[in-house]
Amino acid sequence: MENFGERLRRLRGNRSQREIASEMHVPQTTLSTLENQSNAPRGKVLERLANFYGVPVSYFLMTSSGPTERAREWLRSVRDADWKGRETIATHAERGVDEDVKEAIAKRIKQKLAETSHQQ
Repeated sequence: MENFGERLRRLRGNRSQREIASEMHVPQTTLSTLENQSNAPRGKVLERLANFYGVPVSYFLMTSSGPTERAREWLRSVRDADWKGRETIATHAERGVDEDVKEAIAKRIKQKLAETSHQQ
């Protein structure tokens, strides 16, 4: 399956890098670098490309390779963890999230679910 750079080149079609870079107001070297990347950039750059070409951000993130080994390890650890019957939430953060914050998030989710079920 195509990687990020290949998808980006396909969207460009027969138009030159110079033409696209000019329309996007970025240096041609930036566009060239992006087209040679195998992994998608993050944040604003990815959003800007998706908006320019009129595709969803997910278009650039599709992969047939499945989860990475790191993701598989995390999923195994979650599945194999001994939760001792307590409810929990999964979080993704560069730094750890303490238990008080997790409990506050879980409480707020329960409140929203209760509000939603009462409105229906």
